[in-house]
Amino acid sequence: MKNKNLVLLSLTSIFFIVICYFFVDRQVVWFAHNHDFRQYTVLYFLSDHLVNIINFMVFFFYIYYFIKLVCKRVSGIDSKFIFVANAILIGQFIKEILKGVFGRYWAATFRNNNPSLIHDNAYGFNWFKFSSDYASFPSGHATFIFSFAVSMWILFPKFRWFYGLLAFLVTMAQLLQYFHYASDLIAGATLGSIVAVYTCGHYKNK
Repeated sequence: MKNKNLVLLSLTSIFFIVICYFFVDRQVVWFAHNHDFRQYTVLYFLSDHLVNIINFMVFFFYIYYFIKLVCKRVSGIDSKFIFVANAILIGQFIKEILKGVFGRYWAATFRNNNPSLIHDNAYGFNWFKFSSDYASFPSGHATFIFSFAVSMWILFPKFRWFYGLLAFLVTMAQLLQYFHYASDLIAGATLGSIVAVYTCGHYKNK
């Protein structure tokens, strides 16, 4: 049943990605750019700093877990958190491969004068580029936060509302600051969710 649901999720996501690519992505980027949503500091905190905080926590958790493992004092909650951390790590690894495969132009120019929609009216994919200049799809931030949020949703269900809110805020902040297209975020959210379900499924089957 889980596999059927994930297949349905993937197909639904692909449908909305295609719709967004042709009818939504550019319009949202130009709308956000014209209204200068980047002026709001809170959006940058939500889109970047929040993810960085979780990223640092994951890094230090691995050190903590290694020490507990060596001392043979791994607890039940440690075992849960290692699955959350692993889901994030696996999601980021797969995301990097997919970015290179799709080679999508960014919405805006961020570094190295990369070609973008706003700066060069460049839109589309450059297959198998494997360059940070063409790495918009899928969104790494969406992959990250959904790997985290869905893993926590599965293993620590008491605060599901909080994990859902966190994922929503990060992805919306990315969209409003036109760091990513809507379709990038849908793809990243789907990837992160699938990785989290499969990774945490191994804990459930222990």
